[in-house]
Amino acid sequence: VFSSPSMRRTFPMHANVITLVCLLSLGRVQSFTPVFQAASFLDSVQAIFAPAGGQSGGTNAAKREELKEALLDECRSDTGGNMKEKRARVEDMIDELAPLSPIVNTAASPELQKEWLMAFTTEKEINFFIDLGITPTSGVSQTIDGANLGNLIEFKRGGGLSVSGELSAAETEGDGEPKLRTNFVFTEANLDLGRWGSFKIPPVGEGWFETLYLDDTLRVDINSRDDILICTPK
Repeated sequence: VFSSPSMRRTFPMHANVITLVCLLSLGRVQSFTPVFQAASFLDSVQAIFAPAGGQSGGTNAAKREELKEALLDECRSDTGGNMKEKRARVEDMIDELAPLSPIVNTAASPELQKEWLMAFTTEKEINFFIDLGITPTSGVSQTIDGANLGNLIEFKRGGGLSVSGELSAAETEGDGEPKLRTNFVFTEANLDLGRWGSFKIPPVGEGWFETLYLDDTLRVDINSRDDILICTPK
């Protein structure tokens, strides 16, 4: 279902030079953290200027916004106790949306570097807290800051579970393939029980996530456990 879209864009060399000069004059060029320096400069240009998909920019933009709205509506809807059916609907929408991502090399994009609020996930551990009413649906966030990863599950009565880790860029399968995958290793975990104290617990987990769709208002991932994560900026 989640085959990585093979999306390639080429630009004449003189266009690259002109774009770079314009961005420098506007102060729009930003530095990248070392772990993601393999990213092409053109990815940041695409995020600012390029229409998606290489076809009609207006048509793709309208279709993209329509699919994003439908996906988030589905994320907010009640599962009715049947996560399997809801996941199938979400997957169908992701299949349509992923090729329209305005950013190709999502794993190396500056747009990934922010605090994200979870809108939907199939991860059982997270849904366990939500289903029992321990955590509000808006209480799960993830922060990506350079090579640092921070996950937080807030508890309604105070405290929460936080896990931090390290990120690294994954190798692509071949030249010209889009950079979608980021590796992670958890290094620290903390259980905060409010008035009962805070406790360090052994961090467990390492793997990868692929960002299939990314723009300034939406992020769609699938990870090494075949779970889906859909987020909006916090």
